[in-house]
Amino acid sequence: MFHRLILFLLTSSSVLGAGLSLEEGKKLWAMIPPQIVPGASIDSLIDKQLAEKKLVPNAPASRSALVRRLYLDLTGLPPTDMADKSELSDVVDALLKSPHFGERWGRHWLDIARYADSNGRDRNIMNYHAWRYREYVIGSFNADKPYDVFIQEQIAGDLMSAKDTAQRDERLTATAFLALGAKAFEESKQDLFHMDVVDEQIEMIGRGVLGLSVACARCHDHKFDPIPTADYYAIAGILRSTQPLYGHGPRGIKATMFHHTDFHPLGDEAVQKLAPAALAYFTKLDADILTMHQARSSRYGVQRRMNDAKRLVENSGGEAKTKAEADLKAIEAQIADWDVKIKKLEADVEALKVAPPPQPAWTMGARDRSEIMDCRIHIRGETTTLGDTVPRGFLQVISLPGAKPPAKAQSGRLELAQWLTHRDNPLTARVMVNRVWQKLFGRALVTTPDDFGVNGAKPGHPELLDYLAVRFMEQGWSVKKLIREIVLSKAYQRSTDQSVKATQSDPDNIWLWRMSPRPVEVEVLRDSILALSGQLDPYPPQKQFLERFHPQRDAELFTFTPFLTADAIVDHHRSVYLPIVRGTLPEMFPLFNFAPPERPMAQREETIVPAQSLFLMNNAWVLEQARHTATRLLSDTSIADDSKRLDRLYERAFFRAPTAAEQSRALAYLKSNGPETAWTSLCQTIIASAEFRVVR
Repeated sequence: MFHRLILFLLTSSSVLGAGLSLEEGKKLWAMIPPQIVPGASIDSLIDKQLAEKKLVPNAPASRSALVRRLYLDLTGLPPTDMADKSELSDVVDALLKSPHFGERWGRHWLDIARYADSNGRDRNIMNYHAWRYREYVIGSFNADKPYDVFIQEQIAGDLMSAKDTAQRDERLTATAFLALGAKAFEESKQDLFHMDVVDEQIEMIGRGVLGLSVACARCHDHKFDPIPTADYYAIAGILRSTQPLYGHGPRGIKATMFHHTDFHPLGDEAVQKLAPAALAYFTKLDADILTMHQARSSRYGVQRRMNDAKRLVENSGGEAKTKAEADLKAIEAQIADWDVKIKKLEADVEALKVAPPPQPAWTMGARDRSEIMDCRIHIRGETTTLGDTVPRGFLQVISLPGAKPPAKAQSGRLELAQWLTHRDNPLTARVMVNRVWQKLFGRALVTTPDDFGVNGAKPGHPELLDYLAVRFMEQGWSVKKLIREIVLSKAYQRSTDQSVKATQSDPDNIWLWRMSPRPVEVEVLRDSILALSGQLDPYPPQKQFLERFHPQRDAELFTFTPFLTADAIVDHHRSVYLPIVRGTLPEMFPLFNFAPPERPMAQREETIVPAQSLFLMNNAWVLEQARHTATRLLSDTSIADDSKRLDRLYERAFFRAPTAAEQSRALAYLKSNGPETAWTSLCQTIIASAEFRVVR
């Protein structure tokens, strides 16, 4: 409600006006299809800029620094074998083929998809089946699924043909992209609930795929960009004709039961026959819980009369007192009767919760509604103040030759997906290559990666951005080929050394005369700590974390009686497999700038604050991993002495040998303290060091 009030106040302001006209918008740099410079390459375009700016680029990084950079960037895990002298191109190819590549780069996309294993907000319903979407994303990056197909499946996988059951299930799972957003389940106005869900989806598609704040046109023509309100409702009609499948909202609340949806059942025809009985079970469970809640409410209504009846008995006399006593006994009898009924209802509900029928595998997703509808403009975003009906469609500023309009018999999601990934769409490829560049260099070519509009930054290297976008599409929208070309460039392989002259001319390294050092994401930090201590389980879990909890009994994470706390989210698998429970993230995640799962996040914040160092100095889990690291070194019989142990520690932590000064200082410290205590504190110092937390 507060959010909508702010929108109303903003749209009531007289200073708001429309943004660029459609004709003006088509001249905006981002709306002009990318063009490639003949004979160009990544390095030729960057070297040209460096020469113009009279900047001397750094020499290549050392092999050990570059290998560590490649491992952390491509798989998120540290390298282990300093004896490997393979060609760098072979190292890159091996990393791109590693299953850990999908875990690393899939997590980047999950930031965009605002992935979470719970709803959050007023009713924190657990998304027990969301993990299938996470696995879909990881698998897609490992298989190097063409990015255009990847987008199409997430928008309209249920409307695409499939060659077999496995591909059909995969495409159904992909549509969970539309269902994962946080929802206001306490909203009792059905139209408002649906339009808020649509708004969240438009925000995700707009910023996540197109790099445009399309959702800003919900209440008025976009203040800056060439997006009239009619365009917002043209897309809204497509999504309003779509039913996101996220399962059940809060159970047993009559005013919000219209929020409930099905799931997509997965598997062959025999398995899918289980779905009707399972869905009927969910419906009965809802009805029985509602009956139980109504009984409790009725008992409370009787209970509220108890005190008044007692006072009447105490303050009455004669016949009035006799009548009051009779009324009190009647109330007590009614309460006793309700107690018996409620106890029976509670027992029945509990028995139902623990005895579900056989079920198919489920996935969140989306499907077309039975009623396909165009959407009317909601004046000032209000569902009760409606204007003209807008035919379903796309952004007018991006008019593509041959693009199909939404089909009359379907929602139009398939045509939307095809429009988004059309070869002549000027934004989709640019937005993706810009994000890939940002993940590899720490700074995007367009430094506002989710805003390519009027207020967004202009690219520092426009020719390079266009080159990458065109190459990306020409090479079949292959993310792996794009990454391979970038990491084998001279620009990526430069050292992070400082140059006084270059720093004075280009302190932000806009012209890429060096590689900028950058802090690792929290998942990489956590996984690296576990790898160093030998506690990391590098394989995907056979059993999902949330399978530890009962899907019916523990379906809702109440804030006042949480069954899952941040401290309970402990696991030795890679961080990508930890549950992302909105409002209950592991302590380490928000501290080290994890992407908030409430909204699409194109670029995480980078902060260096004292609380991070204090965590690494004092947290019990960090201390435990330091002890495991020390024990691992001391128990290794292949290492002869402390000097060799120190070499091994530095190799595992930094992928280099210690300097003479580091060796001397550490050995002196180890001699002055007990072996286990000294090694534990030394290992913790390594974990807490800046070098351990930075890609150089």
